[in-house]
Amino acid sequence: WPRPPLNYCILIALALCNSASGSLTVQQIYQFTRQHFPFFQTAPEGWKNTIRHNLCFSSCFEKNTGFVCGEGNRKSCLWKLTPEGRRKFQEEAQALPKEALDLVRQSMSEP
Repeated sequence: WPRPPLNYCILIALALCNSASGSLTVQQIYQFTRQHFPFFQTAPEGWKNTIRHNLCFSSCFEKNTGFVCGEGNRKSCLWKLTPEGRRKFQEEAQALPKEALDLVRQSMSEP
């Protein structure tokens, strides 16, 4: 599978926009990314650090106040798009050239 021609902020925004609540844990973002873009199923683990880095340092994302208990009752925070992040995501998605959209479809398990 080819690597999707999308930056990590767009990958994260796709995951968040496709969740029922608009909020996901980091693990759920990883799961969405691997499920929809098979490249990440076998990619070196460094992509996960980049996801975390983008969540923490981009003004497009913010932590929700709610927490989810995961395995071992460890609390995980939920992440969501900020209004600025939603606007940027829409602008960037609309600006993708047709060739890039074709490459995105080719990199997805179920376009």
